Amino acid sequence: MRKNTILCVSLLLSVALGFSILANAGFNGAPSVFAQTITPKMHLEEGLKALKSGDNQGAMMHLNAADQGLTSASDQSAKMHLDQGIQALKNGDNQGAMMHLNAADQALK
Repeated sequence: MRKNTILCVSLLLSVALGFSILANAGFNGAPSVFAQTITPKMHLEEGLKALKSGDNQGAMMHLNAADQGLTSASDQSAKMHLDQGIQALKNGDNQGAMMHLNAADQALK
């Protein structure tokens, strides 16, 4: 019984210390620490990595996600290159896809 009590107290102190560290680091609660927005650029970069490694299916998944996220007029050039890259990949033209996807990535910088 005493061991269980010591373990519980130790665990509670560890959790409290963890939240204290997060609070002192300027975080407004645990959920914000774990929340991360995945941007179209991140999907595009993951799609490029997948394509370079020969994973066309993984590349297509990320590229489609990136395409859904590029909607604003400021991303028009990137969206055009991304769409052309996706079409090239669908047609089996990996070299053409890489050219357009790299141009889309540059347009998003």
